[in-house]
Amino acid sequence: MTGLRSASPVAPAKVPARARKTCPPIVECLGIDDMVLTYSSEHSIDPCHEDGVQYWNIGMHFVEDVSAGPSFGSIQICVADAYRTANLVHSFDNLSADLYRIGKTLYEPETGDLREDLWNLLALPGKTTIVDRVTIDRRLRGHGLGVYLSGLALNYLSHGAGVIALFPGPVERDNDTSYEQACAGLGRAWSRIGFEPYNDGTWILDPGLTTLDDALRRERKRLQHHRWNVTFCAEEQGPQPYTTISALTMPKSAPHPLPPPTSQKSPKTRHGTASSDEA
Repeated sequence: MTGLRSASPVAPAKVPARARKTCPPIVECLGIDDMVLTYSSEHSIDPCHEDGVQYWNIGMHFVEDVSAGPSFGSIQICVADAYRTANLVHSFDNLSADLYRIGKTLYEPETGDLREDLWNLLALPGKTTIVDRVTIDRRLRGHGLGVYLSGLALNYLSHGAGVIALFPGPVERDNDTSYEQACAGLGRAWSRIGFEPYNDGTWILDPGLTTLDDALRRERKRLQHHRWNVTFCAEEQGPQPYTTISALTMPKSAPHPLPPPTSQKSPKTRHGTASSDEA
């Protein structure tokens, strides 16, 4: 299910060697240009191993010294190639019930072929890219950030061909919101980058069109002035200290993104923005 749920605790990022000491918390005012995505996947070289579905784990991180620092979320994406497996629907069934539900909506379960009506809808048929799950720190939710970063990852992995799909089912919801309301809300969120309902609750996006590129430009323009106050702490864990996020406030409480006047310039932090607020 592709709900934007709270991120589970993740392994903190390693602090650079020069910073390996106990230090007070650092508060920084950060935006989307201070974020980075990391990609990891596995590929078996066993010729008997079916490799029609490649599973990608993508981390959302704040930048630390020009590399990936503490993580605040993750994205799981499957890239399926019908030419590398006998029947993709069976392959999805072996992976998870969520992927199987999407797979049998897009492909004929008996043959593994892309459904004819879907084939006719696509500008350039090719691989199928499925958003399996998105998690993001609860304190960053409500601004479309998870959808935007997922769109960047999809644009990177889809290569402009085939179809992108997801099932906007909630991973978690409050007791006052019905399942149908939660699905509708998630659908509206994903529609910001061009997803449209297709069949049986599955939403699709055609990467062969300019829809995703245009949406990402709009979303970047909308988010480019958002700022978050992020408090970083160096914690001792055995011989290696690590950087963690101890506090994160919403954009409305963040200081102005521009540096203070020269006469009142504060000491620089990692990204050149200092704040006396440590909470």
